[in-house]
Amino acid sequence: MTENNSHLPSGSPPGAPLVLTALFEEAVRDYGGAVALAQGAQRVTYDQLNRRANRMARHLVGRGVAKGDRIGVHMRRSPDLYTVLLAVLKAGGCVVPLDPAHPPEFVGRILHEAGTATVVCDDPAGLPRSAHEGALALHDLVRGSESLDDRDADLGIGPEDTAFLMYTSGSTGKPKGVRIAHRGLARLGPHSGALDITPQDGLTQSAAFSFAASTIEIWLALLHGATLLPMPPGLPSLPVLREAVEERGATVLSLPCGLFNALVDHEPECLRNVRIVLLSGDFPSPAHLRKALAHTDATIYNGYGCTENSSITALYPLRSGDEPDGEGVVPVGRPLPTVTLEVYDPAMRPCGTDEVGELCVGGTGVAQGYAGQPELTAQKFTRVPDGGLLYHTGDLARRNADGDIVLLGRSDSMVKIRGFRVETSAVTLAVRSLDGIGDAAVKAFEDDTHEKRLVAFYTTRDGTPADPSDLVSRLSERLPSYMVPSSFHHLEKMPTNVNGKIDRTALTLPGRSGSPKQKSTEEKGRTAMQNPLEAVVLQSWIEISGMEEFSTTDSFLGHGGNSLHFVQLASRLQKIFGIEITTESVFRHGTVEQLARFIEESRDQERTISTSNG
Repeated sequence: MTENNSHLPSGSPPGAPLVLTALFEEAVRDYGGAVALAQGAQRVTYDQLNRRANRMARHLVGRGVAKGDRIGVHMRRSPDLYTVLLAVLKAGGCVVPLDPAHPPEFVGRILHEAGTATVVCDDPAGLPRSAHEGALALHDLVRGSESLDDRDADLGIGPEDTAFLMYTSGSTGKPKGVRIAHRGLARLGPHSGALDITPQDGLTQSAAFSFAASTIEIWLALLHGATLLPMPPGLPSLPVLREAVEERGATVLSLPCGLFNALVDHEPECLRNVRIVLLSGDFPSPAHLRKALAHTDATIYNGYGCTENSSITALYPLRSGDEPDGEGVVPVGRPLPTVTLEVYDPAMRPCGTDEVGELCVGGTGVAQGYAGQPELTAQKFTRVPDGGLLYHTGDLARRNADGDIVLLGRSDSMVKIRGFRVETSAVTLAVRSLDGIGDAAVKAFEDDTHEKRLVAFYTTRDGTPADPSDLVSRLSERLPSYMVPSSFHHLEKMPTNVNGKIDRTALTLPGRSGSPKQKSTEEKGRTAMQNPLEAVVLQSWIEISGMEEFSTTDSFLGHGGNSLHFVQLASRLQKIFGIEITTESVFRHGTVEQLARFIEESRDQERTISTSNG
């Protein structure tokens, strides 16, 4: 099999076929006895992982999976997840990643859009009912493959075959499925450039499997003989990240900027043993970069990537002693090998130094377009003279005097929320669809820590403000948590411009407050503590979130909170009370009152265990 190099930039050297399964099997031949996956006490070598994946692939083929079939994977992070991922690819299938944390209605929409033939899952009960018939439970896949041949098989998979169908939010509310070719991710093997991952490295895997950032962690590890370290479900807490570095041997961290900032603020010492930190998802804070560089000799990269370019696209390295860009904006640097980055004006002419234009990506990583959306594909992907595709990112950028790319923002309604790309128009449609809502608009605002958060402005049909907790609850049944607004502001009517359209410039925050509704004297009295634990939790939350008013029964998420606040709150409370409090604990017990009760029950349980052991 030979590689089709027509999509490569001019001058790119020919090499081994850019096929994920072929390059992984090459890593198995070189590092078969090395640990590929490590979670808890479980260790899986490259040879073991490959053999298990081969058996599962044969079982899938025996069930009728054919080359190019789209196979949903609805599983939590565990060694089994990565085995199934490889098995689907080895069977010639296309992986459709599904996040078990997403509401079933959202998962159902993706499955419908993708037209999946089968869904491999931990438990069919976690899927929408419409998917139960085609579900394949993990334990049935394992049992059915136990006696099958575990040798590699050549199914003729090529660089242009679709490896992943990854969904992002769409401006119409309809998810966009990005068709990612094998070449787009396999390039991270021979063409990872300055990242230079080695078999001695350990890489944390904390990004959601359905999110393109996970591809950086997974394939940088598995194509280089390194060890992949799956983190617990959800956004990892700061103690879990510290443990990954200090006890599990993580040397490479891939983090969204907000989580990196929290780590630098509360656990900077754990960076001393790290070799590489790769930041992505938003504009990094120069102040946090300076603080981090004072604690580590690691190279910290500001990275840039997008789903439509499969994975990491560009890097800007910062080392100890370096100063971030004096203007307060850290460049995203230059493209990885076999990738091109150019800034164009509206006439598609390259912009001069410091001239602002649209950033476009070309080369090996560019996706094949959007599944089932030819018009959108034609709008965002254009052909270049050498026959390859150029992706129009919608990001505004400039090239500085050093030749590095500097991002400036978006030209459309898309924003980055804690590393996730979100179309604000898609969230607006979801809010408008709720019973009782008259009209709505969703905007992103930057808080004091430079993190963006979604804010919903809405009217109601009866003119009465809605309960933010109820809005959060209903939206959470339809949208992933990162797309749910962190606060809601009721308006008597939406502001409009001379054309009768909503005037988004007039949608401003009326002041920093824990809730968009005015609390009565009686409601304010509810902040009185029922026990001392509530006082500690409330004060911690106020200091972390900056809320001026907050009741013990107000929901964290519906009143300005976000997942990064939850990471910080969990870390602080764990230190105060000396018990395990995870980010998920804060999500599940979403008010001061509920979280204090959880802490009290956990402490009582630990005392009981301690007494019985004594």
